[in-house]
Amino acid sequence: MMSRSLCFLFMSLGVSLGPVAKIAGLHLKPVLSGPRLAYRGSQVQFECKVPDWLSPLTFELWKDTEGLIATEHNINVTFDLQVTEGSEGEYSCRVTNGGLSSNTIPFQTVIPVLGARVSADPHPPLLYEGQKLVLRCEVRKGTHLSFSWFHNQQQVNPSSGLYRINADTLTVDSAGERHAGIYSCMAENQVTVNPRFSSSPNIQVIVKKHISQLSASLWVWWDGAALQANISCAVASGSPPLLFTLLLDGRQLEQKHVDALSSSFSVPILMGQDLGSARCRAQTDTRTLLSDPVHLHVVPVGGAVHVMLTYLHDVNAMTEAALLKCVPERGTFPQFSWSVNHSSLPAGGDAHAVSDRGQILILTDINSGYYRCCVRDSFNESSVWLESAEVFVQRTDPALPSMEVIALVFCGFLSMVIVGGSIFMFWNIERKNHTCKQHSNQCVQTDRVIVNAPAADVSPEPQTLEMKAVIMEFEA
Repeated sequence: MMSRSLCFLFMSLGVSLGPVAKIAGLHLKPVLSGPRLAYRGSQVQFECKVPDWLSPLTFELWKDTEGLIATEHNINVTFDLQVTEGSEGEYSCRVTNGGLSSNTIPFQTVIPVLGARVSADPHPPLLYEGQKLVLRCEVRKGTHLSFSWFHNQQQVNPSSGLYRINADTLTVDSAGERHAGIYSCMAENQVTVNPRFSSSPNIQVIVKKHISQLSASLWVWWDGAALQANISCAVASGSPPLLFTLLLDGRQLEQKHVDALSSSFSVPILMGQDLGSARCRAQTDTRTLLSDPVHLHVVPVGGAVHVMLTYLHDVNAMTEAALLKCVPERGTFPQFSWSVNHSSLPAGGDAHAVSDRGQILILTDINSGYYRCCVRDSFNESSVWLESAEVFVQRTDPALPSMEVIALVFCGFLSMVIVGGSIFMFWNIERKNHTCKQHSNQCVQTDRVIVNAPAADVSPEPQTLEMKAVIMEFEA
């Protein structure tokens, strides 16, 4: 009985001492599991255990920059860690008394994102077409971030080709009108569990057009006391504000800074006085334009007045319209009026229209009549109308042949064919008769030769026969 008890004791000791020997031999390799990212201020857990081991062990948690930071005794142990900015590093665990080290886990502290905003270059974000625009999404704090961009409340597609996006930067290499609008960005922590984000306030990007095609125009008006010349300056396209300048023979007369694409200047002027050449100049931050010159010389309407008449035809030579142009001998700012058969024509109607400030009258439905134009100074309502001579206008379509004319021409042509055919047949018959008479005379002469020939010898003696060949010629 005593021997059996001792045997069982030795067997138990053998089972107990086996693992101890493995621990001493450093054969146990634990496994560490835990998060790789966590927000600052949160609490995380790392679990350390030896797979398939059922006895309690003492485990140690190690950090690469600090060494041993915690010890726990159990079959499976859990290490609680309060996350701070200094918690970043690589973690591992091992069994006490020189056991093998586990796998390592790189751990990073995530600072929650806060205070996103957009900065622009240029600042403020006001630029002209073709210039470069750079927007950056900046945050007051936050790490491990990803960024999204929005244009007019629509998320920007990085592959659209309109923008270049690199991390927190959006770049437009050559800005255009389509790049103008409202921009914002959103910064988000790259954490799978409980992600946090911060959206920026909106920022407005203005893309301005370059000014182009500056023109200057002149018109004159009476202010009740004196004659005034109004010079109007305007660009065909662009973005305000603009600085307009009026130049007279190169000298600056006046400047206006306007929030528009046009402006005007007034200059006192005397009838018949030549003040020189005026020009407009338009300026922006990036461009300066100069207009063609306008001659400041107002000549009153006078001299003879003529009307030039032109008929307009289609491809079939049919008259489609008539164009009448009123040409006074002189006058810088004439006013025109038209009449037909001594009745005034309105400015427009179903059968006519006027253009070039009334100087040209177009008759689309021509009614024969006598047309006249009158002209005077447009800026002086008390001036006298000068009249042109009357011009007679009528349709000039080519006359079309009637059915009777067509029938007569056809009958004449048919008669000529019949007469010509008859003459040809008569001539052909006469020719044949003449040919036959010539042939008959030759035949009679041949007969006479044969009749006057000697009689043939009919004796049985062989005779020598003399034969003559008669060649008869016929005229073709």
